[in-house]
Amino acid sequence: MTRFAFVTWDGGGNVPPAAGIAQGLVARGHDVVFIGYEVQRPRFEGRRLPFVALRRTGGFDIYAIGDAGQRIAGLTANVWASPDHLDDVPEALAATSSDVLVVDFSMQGALASAIRSATPTAVLAHSAIAGLVPPPESPVGAARLGATNRLREAARLPQLARLNDAWAAYTTLVTTIPALDPAAERADESIHYLGPIFEELPDDGWESPWPAGDHRPLVLVSFSTTGLWDQSSRIRNTLEALAGEPVRVLVSASQSMDLGPIPENAAIRPFVSHHRVLGGAAITVTHAGHGTVAASLAHGVPILALPNQAADQPFLAARVEELGAGLALEGDSGPSAIRVAVREVTTEPSYAAAAAKLAIAIHAAPGVGGAVAELERLASLRGRASSDIQRR
Repeated sequence: MTRFAFVTWDGGGNVPPAAGIAQGLVARGHDVVFIGYEVQRPRFEGRRLPFVALRRTGGFDIYAIGDAGQRIAGLTANVWASPDHLDDVPEALAATSSDVLVVDFSMQGALASAIRSATPTAVLAHSAIAGLVPPPESPVGAARLGATNRLREAARLPQLARLNDAWAAYTTLVTTIPALDPAAERADESIHYLGPIFEELPDDGWESPWPAGDHRPLVLVSFSTTGLWDQSSRIRNTLEALAGEPVRVLVSASQSMDLGPIPENAAIRPFVSHHRVLGGAAITVTHAGHGTVAASLAHGVPILALPNQAADQPFLAARVEELGAGLALEGDSGPSAIRVAVREVTTEPSYAAAAAKLAIAIHAAPGVGGAVAELERLASLRGRASSDIQRR
Protein backbone atom coordinates (compact mmCIF):
# COMPACT_ATOMS: atom_id res chain seq x y z
CA MET A 1 0.00 0.00 0.00
CA THR A 2 1.27 3.47 -0.97
CA ARG A 3 0.29 6.89 0.30
CA PHE A 4 -0.19 9.46 -2.45
CA ALA A 5 -0.25 13.18 -1.62
CA PHE A 6 -2.05 15.58 -3.97
CA VAL A 7 -0.96 19.22 -3.71
CA THR A 8 -3.75 21.35 -5.11
CA TRP A 9 -5.70 24.59 -4.81
CA ASP A 10 -9.29 25.71 -5.30
CA GLY A 11 -9.12 26.60 -8.98
CA GLY A 12 -12.43 25.12 -10.06
CA GLY A 13 -11.93 22.56 -12.82
CA ASN A 14 -8.58 21.32 -11.50
CA VAL A 15 -10.08 19.66 -8.42
CA PRO A 16 -12.58 17.06 -9.76
CA PRO A 17 -9.98 15.17 -11.86
CA ALA A 18 -7.63 15.05 -8.87
CA ALA A 19 -10.43 13.75 -6.68
CA GLY A 20 -11.40 11.20 -9.35
CA ILE A 21 -7.84 9.86 -9.54
CA ALA A 22 -7.67 9.76 -5.74
CA GLN A 23 -10.88 7.72 -5.65
CA GLY A 24 -9.34 5.32 -8.15
CA LEU A 25 -6.25 4.92 -5.98
CA VAL A 26 -8.36 4.29 -2.87
CA ALA A 27 -10.30 1.62 -4.77
CA ARG A 28 -6.95 -0.06 -5.44
CA GLY A 29 -6.17 -0.14 -1.72
CA HIS A 30 -3.88 2.88 -1.52
CA ASP A 31 -4.02 5.83 0.87
CA VAL A 32 -4.39 9.41 -0.32
CA VAL A 33 -4.18 12.80 1.31
CA PHE A 34 -4.87 16.24 -0.15
CA ILE A 35 -2.61 19.14 0.76
CA GLY A 36 -3.90 22.62 0.06
CA TYR A 37 -5.92 25.54 1.45
CA GLU A 38 -8.42 25.72 4.29
CA VAL A 39 -11.21 26.82 1.94
CA GLN A 40 -10.95 23.34 0.37
CA ARG A 41 -11.29 21.35 3.58
CA PRO A 42 -15.10 20.93 3.55
CA ARG A 43 -15.08 19.61 0.01
CA PHE A 44 -12.44 16.95 0.55
CA GLU A 45 -13.56 15.88 3.98
CA GLY A 46 -17.12 15.71 2.65
CA ARG A 47 -15.82 13.13 0.14
CA ARG A 48 -14.01 11.29 2.97
CA LEU A 49 -10.67 12.26 1.49
CA PRO A 50 -8.11 13.26 4.17
CA PHE A 51 -6.96 16.87 3.99
CA VAL A 52 -4.05 18.88 5.42
CA ALA A 53 -3.60 22.65 5.01
CA LEU A 54 -0.26 24.13 4.00
CA ARG A 55 1.23 25.70 7.15
CA ARG A 56 2.31 29.09 5.78
CA THR A 57 0.02 29.65 2.79
CA GLY A 58 -2.96 27.42 3.60
CA GLY A 59 -4.96 30.28 5.08
CA PHE A 60 -5.09 32.15 1.77
CA ASP A 61 -8.71 32.57 0.64
CA ILE A 62 -9.11 33.32 -3.04
CA TYR A 63 -12.76 34.23 -2.54
CA ALA A 64 -12.04 36.91 0.05
CA ILE A 65 -10.49 39.24 -2.57
CA GLY A 66 -12.95 41.16 -4.71
CA ASP A 67 -10.58 43.21 -6.86
CA ALA A 68 -9.36 41.22 -9.88
CA GLY A 69 -5.86 42.68 -9.82
CA GLN A 70 -5.40 41.99 -6.14
CA ARG A 71 -6.75 38.47 -6.63
CA ILE A 72 -4.15 37.72 -9.32
CA ALA A 73 -1.41 39.12 -7.11
CA GLY A 74 -2.63 37.01 -4.19
CA LEU A 75 -2.77 33.89 -6.33
CA THR A 76 0.75 34.51 -7.64
CA ALA A 77 2.21 35.01 -4.16
CA ASN A 78 0.31 32.22 -2.40
CA VAL A 79 -0.47 29.61 -5.06
CA TRP A 80 1.14 29.87 -8.50
CA ALA A 81 4.66 31.00 -7.54
CA SER A 82 4.89 30.87 -3.77
CA PRO A 83 8.38 30.84 -2.24
CA ASP A 84 6.77 29.55 0.95
CA HIS A 85 5.95 26.29 -0.85
CA LEU A 86 9.66 25.48 -0.84
CA ASP A 87 9.18 24.77 2.87
CA ASP A 88 5.41 24.21 3.10
CA VAL A 89 5.29 21.20 0.79
CA PRO A 90 8.22 19.21 2.25
CA GLU A 91 6.84 19.78 5.74
CA ALA A 92 3.40 18.54 4.71
CA LEU A 93 4.90 15.50 2.99
CA ALA A 94 6.85 14.60 6.12
CA ALA A 95 3.85 15.17 8.39
CA THR A 96 1.64 12.91 6.26
CA SER A 97 4.32 10.23 5.64
CA SER A 98 3.54 10.37 1.92
CA ASP A 99 5.37 8.20 -0.60
CA VAL A 100 4.41 9.82 -3.92
CA LEU A 101 3.64 13.46 -4.70
CA VAL A 102 1.14 14.68 -7.31
CA VAL A 103 1.37 18.44 -7.92
CA ASP A 104 -1.09 20.70 -9.71
CA PHE A 105 0.64 21.98 -12.85
CA SER A 106 0.27 25.63 -11.86
CA MET A 107 1.98 25.43 -8.45
CA GLN A 108 5.57 26.30 -9.35
CA GLY A 109 6.84 26.57 -5.77
CA ALA A 110 5.62 23.06 -5.03
CA LEU A 111 7.29 21.75 -8.19
CA ALA A 112 10.53 23.49 -7.26
CA SER A 113 10.42 21.94 -3.80
CA ALA A 114 10.10 18.47 -5.34
CA ILE A 115 13.41 18.85 -7.18
CA ARG A 116 15.21 18.81 -3.83
CA SER A 117 13.28 15.75 -2.66
CA ALA A 118 13.71 12.04 -3.32
CA THR A 119 9.92 11.67 -3.39
CA PRO A 120 8.66 10.43 -6.78
CA THR A 121 6.62 13.27 -8.27
CA ALA A 122 3.99 13.62 -10.98
CA VAL A 123 2.38 16.73 -12.44
CA LEU A 124 -1.39 16.91 -12.99
CA ALA A 125 -2.81 19.15 -15.73
CA HIS A 126 -6.61 19.05 -15.90
CA SER A 127 -7.21 20.56 -19.34
CA ALA A 128 -5.53 21.35 -22.65
CA ILE A 129 -1.96 22.47 -22.03
CA ALA A 130 -2.25 24.89 -24.95
CA GLY A 131 -5.08 26.61 -23.09
CA LEU A 132 -3.85 26.28 -19.51
CA VAL A 133 -0.41 27.83 -19.74
CA PRO A 134 -0.37 31.57 -20.51
CA PRO A 135 2.22 32.52 -23.15
CA PRO A 136 5.36 34.07 -21.62
CA GLU A 137 4.82 37.23 -23.66
CA SER A 138 1.30 37.80 -22.25
CA PRO A 139 0.87 40.04 -19.17
CA VAL A 140 -0.29 37.18 -16.93
CA GLY A 141 2.28 34.77 -18.37
CA ALA A 142 5.12 37.26 -17.92
CA ALA A 143 4.10 38.01 -14.33
CA ARG A 144 3.86 34.35 -13.39
CA LEU A 145 7.09 33.44 -15.14
CA GLY A 146 8.94 36.31 -13.47
CA ALA A 147 7.66 35.33 -10.02
CA THR A 148 8.54 31.69 -10.72
CA ASN A 149 12.09 32.51 -11.74
CA ARG A 150 12.57 34.67 -8.66
CA LEU A 151 11.63 31.80 -6.37
CA ARG A 152 13.80 29.41 -8.39
CA GLU A 153 16.72 31.81 -8.09
CA ALA A 154 16.24 31.84 -4.32
CA ALA A 155 16.22 28.05 -4.40
CA ARG A 156 19.35 28.02 -6.63
CA LEU A 157 17.50 26.32 -9.47
CA PRO A 158 17.86 27.02 -13.22
CA GLN A 159 15.69 29.72 -14.74
CA LEU A 160 12.75 28.80 -16.96
CA ALA A 161 12.01 30.12 -20.45
CA ARG A 162 8.40 28.89 -20.22
CA LEU A 163 6.25 27.89 -17.25
CA ASN A 164 5.74 24.36 -18.51
CA ASP A 165 9.51 23.80 -18.71
CA ALA A 166 9.18 23.07 -14.98
CA TRP A 167 7.38 19.83 -15.85
CA ALA A 168 10.12 18.48 -18.09
CA ALA A 169 11.63 16.29 -15.39
CA TYR A 170 8.35 14.71 -14.32
CA THR A 171 5.66 12.30 -15.42
CA THR A 172 2.79 14.58 -16.45
CA LEU A 173 -0.82 13.42 -16.42
CA VAL A 174 -3.11 15.43 -18.70
CA THR A 175 -6.80 14.75 -18.23
CA THR A 176 -8.06 15.62 -21.67
CA ILE A 177 -7.87 14.08 -25.15
CA PRO A 178 -5.32 15.13 -27.78
CA ALA A 179 -8.09 16.37 -30.08
CA LEU A 180 -8.76 19.21 -27.62
CA ASP A 181 -5.08 20.08 -27.21
CA PRO A 182 -2.82 21.01 -30.13
CA ALA A 183 0.13 20.80 -27.72
CA ALA A 184 -0.28 17.02 -27.84
CA GLU A 185 1.34 16.97 -31.27
CA ARG A 186 4.73 17.96 -29.83
CA ALA A 187 4.42 16.32 -26.40
CA ASP A 188 7.28 14.06 -25.34
CA GLU A 189 6.95 10.59 -23.84
CA SER A 190 6.71 11.87 -20.26
CA ILE A 191 3.33 13.51 -21.01
CA HIS A 192 0.37 11.13 -20.84
CA TYR A 193 -3.02 12.11 -22.26
CA LEU A 194 -5.54 10.15 -20.20
CA GLY A 195 -8.82 11.63 -21.34
CA PRO A 196 -11.25 13.40 -18.99
CA ILE A 197 -11.48 12.02 -15.46
CA PHE A 198 -14.64 12.67 -13.48
CA GLU A 199 -15.13 12.63 -9.75
CA GLU A 200 -17.59 10.07 -8.41
CA LEU A 201 -20.36 12.01 -6.68
CA PRO A 202 -23.03 10.86 -4.24
CA ASP A 203 -26.58 10.53 -5.51
CA ASP A 204 -28.02 14.03 -5.66
CA GLY A 205 -31.63 12.85 -5.69
CA TRP A 206 -32.23 14.32 -9.15
CA GLU A 207 -35.81 14.24 -10.39
CA SER A 208 -36.86 15.86 -13.64
CA PRO A 209 -39.21 18.84 -13.21
CA TRP A 210 -40.95 17.86 -16.45
CA PRO A 211 -43.38 14.98 -17.02
CA ALA A 212 -42.05 11.82 -18.69
CA GLY A 213 -44.06 12.54 -21.83
CA ASP A 214 -42.43 15.94 -22.45
CA HIS A 215 -40.16 15.32 -25.42
CA ARG A 216 -39.06 18.87 -26.11
CA PRO A 217 -35.26 19.05 -26.54
CA LEU A 218 -33.39 19.59 -23.27
CA VAL A 219 -30.96 22.51 -23.01
CA LEU A 220 -28.51 22.24 -20.11
CA VAL A 221 -27.29 25.64 -18.93
CA SER A 222 -24.19 25.18 -16.78
CA PHE A 223 -21.74 27.92 -15.88
CA SER A 224 -18.87 28.17 -13.42
CA THR A 225 -19.73 27.49 -9.78
CA THR A 226 -16.40 28.59 -8.28
CA GLY A 227 -17.56 32.06 -7.26
CA LEU A 228 -14.67 33.71 -9.10
CA TRP A 229 -17.00 35.13 -11.74
CA ASP A 230 -20.53 36.48 -11.60
CA GLN A 231 -22.34 34.32 -14.15
CA SER A 232 -25.80 35.77 -13.57
CA SER A 233 -25.82 37.99 -16.68
CA ARG A 234 -24.94 35.04 -18.94
CA ILE A 235 -27.69 32.95 -17.41
CA ARG A 236 -30.24 35.80 -17.62
CA ASN A 237 -29.41 36.31 -21.29
CA THR A 238 -29.75 32.59 -21.97
CA LEU A 239 -33.12 32.37 -20.18
CA GLU A 240 -34.41 35.35 -22.13
CA ALA A 241 -33.09 33.88 -25.37
CA LEU A 242 -34.88 30.56 -24.84
CA ALA A 243 -38.14 31.82 -23.31
CA GLY A 244 -40.93 30.68 -25.58
CA GLU A 245 -38.67 28.37 -27.60
CA PRO A 246 -39.88 24.75 -27.98
CA VAL A 247 -37.25 23.44 -25.55
CA ARG A 248 -36.86 22.56 -21.88
CA VAL A 249 -34.18 24.63 -20.13
CA LEU A 250 -32.40 23.20 -17.08
CA VAL A 251 -30.17 25.73 -15.31
CA SER A 252 -27.62 24.62 -12.74
CA ALA A 253 -27.17 27.74 -10.60
CA SER A 254 -27.52 29.11 -7.12
CA GLN A 255 -31.13 29.80 -6.18
CA SER A 256 -30.00 33.07 -4.60
CA MET A 257 -28.61 34.40 -7.90
CA ASP A 258 -30.52 37.35 -9.33
CA LEU A 259 -31.92 35.82 -12.51
CA GLY A 260 -35.12 37.79 -12.85
CA PRO A 261 -38.34 36.11 -14.03
CA ILE A 262 -37.93 32.42 -14.80
CA PRO A 263 -39.65 31.42 -18.07
CA GLU A 264 -42.31 28.72 -18.08
CA ASN A 265 -40.06 26.30 -19.96
CA ALA A 266 -37.13 26.65 -17.53
CA ALA A 267 -36.19 25.12 -14.17
CA ILE A 268 -33.40 26.19 -11.80
CA ARG A 269 -31.54 23.70 -9.62
CA PRO A 270 -28.60 24.59 -7.30
CA PHE A 271 -26.65 21.53 -8.41
CA VAL A 272 -27.20 18.89 -11.04
CA SER A 273 -24.72 16.11 -11.69
CA HIS A 274 -23.94 16.43 -15.39
CA HIS A 275 -23.95 12.70 -15.91
CA ARG A 276 -27.51 12.42 -14.63
CA VAL A 277 -28.92 14.68 -17.34
CA LEU A 278 -26.55 14.88 -20.30
CA GLY A 279 -27.73 11.60 -21.73
CA GLY A 280 -30.98 13.31 -22.70
CA ALA A 281 -29.62 16.76 -23.59
CA ALA A 282 -29.59 18.33 -27.05
CA ILE A 283 -27.07 21.09 -26.23
CA THR A 284 -25.07 22.52 -23.34
CA VAL A 285 -24.79 26.29 -22.92
CA THR A 286 -21.69 26.88 -20.82
CA HIS A 287 -18.71 29.03 -19.87
CA ALA A 288 -16.51 26.37 -21.53
CA GLY A 289 -14.67 25.18 -18.47
CA HIS A 290 -13.00 21.87 -19.22
CA GLY A 291 -15.16 19.83 -16.83
CA THR A 292 -18.43 20.88 -18.47
CA VAL A 293 -17.00 20.70 -21.99
CA ALA A 294 -15.60 17.21 -21.38
CA ALA A 295 -18.76 15.89 -19.72
CA SER A 296 -20.91 17.20 -22.57
CA LEU A 297 -18.67 15.77 -25.29
CA ALA A 298 -18.42 12.44 -23.45
CA HIS A 299 -22.20 12.18 -23.95
CA GLY A 300 -22.02 13.38 -27.56
CA VAL A 301 -23.75 16.66 -26.66
CA PRO A 302 -22.73 19.73 -28.71
CA ILE A 303 -21.93 23.02 -27.04
CA LEU A 304 -22.68 26.72 -27.16
CA ALA A 305 -19.79 28.44 -25.38
CA LEU A 306 -20.02 31.82 -23.65
CA PRO A 307 -16.57 31.92 -22.03
CA ASN A 308 -15.18 34.13 -19.33
CA GLN A 309 -11.94 35.74 -20.47
CA ALA A 310 -9.82 33.66 -18.15
CA ALA A 311 -7.95 30.37 -17.79
CA ASP A 312 -8.61 27.83 -20.55
CA GLN A 313 -12.17 28.93 -21.34
CA PRO A 314 -11.62 31.11 -24.45
CA PHE A 315 -9.23 28.50 -25.84
CA LEU A 316 -11.64 25.59 -25.32
CA ALA A 317 -14.56 27.57 -26.71
CA ALA A 318 -12.62 28.25 -29.90
CA ARG A 319 -11.36 24.67 -30.07
CA VAL A 320 -14.87 23.19 -29.80
CA GLU A 321 -16.03 25.42 -32.65
CA GLU A 322 -12.94 24.53 -34.71
CA LEU A 323 -13.75 20.83 -34.26
CA GLY A 324 -17.33 21.42 -35.37
CA ALA A 325 -18.84 20.29 -32.06
CA GLY A 326 -20.49 23.60 -31.25
CA LEU A 327 -20.34 27.36 -31.53
CA ALA A 328 -18.47 30.00 -29.55
CA LEU A 329 -19.83 33.48 -28.85
CA GLU A 330 -18.51 36.36 -26.81
CA GLY A 331 -19.35 35.74 -23.17
CA ASP A 332 -21.52 38.84 -22.91
CA SER A 333 -23.53 38.08 -26.06
CA GLY A 334 -27.17 39.10 -25.89
CA PRO A 335 -30.33 36.98 -26.04
CA SER A 336 -30.79 37.33 -29.80
CA ALA A 337 -27.32 35.94 -30.63
CA ILE A 338 -27.76 33.11 -28.12
CA ARG A 339 -31.17 32.19 -29.54
CA VAL A 340 -29.84 32.02 -33.09
CA ALA A 341 -26.83 29.93 -32.00
CA VAL A 342 -28.93 27.43 -30.03
CA ARG A 343 -31.26 26.98 -32.98
CA GLU A 344 -28.28 26.45 -35.28
CA VAL A 345 -26.59 23.84 -33.08
CA THR A 346 -29.76 21.90 -32.30
CA THR A 347 -31.09 21.75 -35.86
CA GLU A 348 -27.90 21.22 -37.89
CA PRO A 349 -26.91 17.52 -37.48
CA SER A 350 -23.20 18.09 -38.10
CA TYR A 351 -22.67 19.51 -34.60
CA ALA A 352 -24.04 16.43 -32.86
CA ALA A 353 -22.09 14.22 -35.26
CA ALA A 354 -18.82 15.98 -34.41
CA ALA A 355 -19.59 15.74 -30.68
CA ALA A 356 -20.33 12.02 -31.08
CA LYS A 357 -16.94 11.52 -32.75
CA LEU A 358 -15.21 13.18 -29.80
CA ALA A 359 -17.25 11.01 -27.42
CA ILE A 360 -15.72 7.94 -29.04
CA ALA A 361 -12.22 9.32 -28.44
CA ILE A 362 -13.04 10.15 -24.81
CA HIS A 363 -14.37 6.67 -24.06
CA ALA A 364 -11.35 5.07 -25.75
CA ALA A 365 -8.90 7.07 -23.59
CA PRO A 366 -7.09 5.42 -20.63
CA GLY A 367 -9.11 7.39 -18.06
CA VAL A 368 -8.75 6.89 -14.32
CA GLY A 369 -7.34 3.40 -14.79
CA GLY A 370 -4.52 4.83 -16.87
CA ALA A 371 -3.82 7.51 -14.25
CA VAL A 372 -3.68 4.93 -11.46
CA ALA A 373 -1.37 2.71 -13.49
CA GLU A 374 1.05 5.60 -14.14
CA LEU A 375 1.11 6.58 -10.47
CA GLU A 376 1.62 2.99 -9.34
CA ARG A 377 4.51 2.74 -11.79
CA LEU A 378 5.96 5.92 -10.33
CA ALA A 379 5.56 4.51 -6.81
CA SER A 380 7.62 1.49 -7.83
CA LEU A 381 10.61 3.83 -8.28
CA ARG A 382 10.77 4.70 -4.58
CA GLY A 383 14.25 4.30 -3.20
CA ARG A 384 16.02 5.07 -6.47
CA ALA A 385 18.13 8.17 -6.93
CA SER A 386 16.14 11.36 -7.41
CA SER A 387 17.80 12.08 -10.77
CA ASP A 388 16.86 8.62 -12.04
CA ILE A 389 13.24 9.10 -10.97
CA GLN A 390 13.04 12.43 -12.75
CA ARG A 391 14.43 11.06 -15.99
CA ARG A 392 11.59 8.56 -16.02
